[in-house]
Amino acid sequence: MVYKIDDYSKVEKLFNGWPYENWHTVMNQKVRIYVDNPDSPKSAVGCLGGWCFCVGKPNKQLITKKQTKWFGLFPKDKKWEKLIKECYPDAEMNTRYAIKHDAVFDKEKLKSFVDALPEGYELRLIDSKVYDLIKKVDDGDVEELIDWFDSKKQFLELGLGYAVIKDGEVVGGASTAYRFPKGIDIEIDILKKHRRKGLATAAGAKLILDCLERGWKPTWDAANMKSVHLSEKLGYTFNYKYHCFWISPIFFKTIKNPDKSKWESYCGKYETNCKDFKLKEVWMKDGDLYGRADNEVRRNIKFKFYPIGLNVFGRRDGNAIVTFEKDSYIIDDIVCKKI
Repeated sequence: MVYKIDDYSKVEKLFNGWPYENWHTVMNQKVRIYVDNPDSPKSAVGCLGGWCFCVGKPNKQLITKKQTKWFGLFPKDKKWEKLIKECYPDAEMNTRYAIKHDAVFDKEKLKSFVDALPEGYELRLIDSKVYDLIKKVDDGDVEELIDWFDSKKQFLELGLGYAVIKDGEVVGGASTAYRFPKGIDIEIDILKKHRRKGLATAAGAKLILDCLERGWKPTWDAANMKSVHLSEKLGYTFNYKYHCFWISPIFFKTIKNPDKSKWESYCGKYETNCKDFKLKEVWMKDGDLYGRADNEVRRNIKFKFYPIGLNVFGRRDGNAIVTFEKDSYIIDDIVCKKI
């Protein structure tokens, strides 16, 4: 059985400060705690929005509850990691890098980073007008400066951030991922063509200085080694590596033991009439169906199809649903014929 509880004291020892001190006090994401036993839990999964942290004794039921959106599973130890791999063999695994939260900052050094902002760029507090400018940026990473919040109103009430602006447009910045009562977890993003100019350093330094002025504790968790190096430049210290697993909702729709008798007939090259997702080729390998496609961002994406109907398929990393007919396929009511 899976139980939802609100009393964090029942699982505090299981989490033991991981992944963040007082993670359950996050103010801008929905906090949920699931356990195996409501009175004396030995297994728990704590969720901040779609990030789910697994602690205690590995428990299959806690991580296989049907979901309709992407979510991440963060195992505290190798036993949890093994179970996640067994339950979701096709999950995308990423390495992340934990940063120590006891940084002692050199304020003068941080100020020098802010002062070194290149000519033509400016740092502005993310207020209502700057928030609207960020919404106009067509870049998924830069949008994350505000996307950790449910609304503009919530960001203006709880969030804190600084945008880097050039010629009236936002090109990046440093902002709030998780907001704690007395601190934030930092999010930094810069448009690709504006990188390697010290913008991330300046924006991060400005945000940290503001946190220190407010008596807030700024924490950091890195998605890659570039983020680790930036954190170290600003005064943090690397702690350890860990893994996370991204679970696609398509996994919960996939048919087990599907009828594959017609799959060979779906193989071949196709017209690409669709605008957003151009499926060019389909083939079989080791009993599974694969495809190659272009979208607005990438070319020649190779992926595995997941059967969700007799002749209907989805893929792990996208929303396109493909229905195969005789010598053609259909996406969004658009028919693409086999070449």
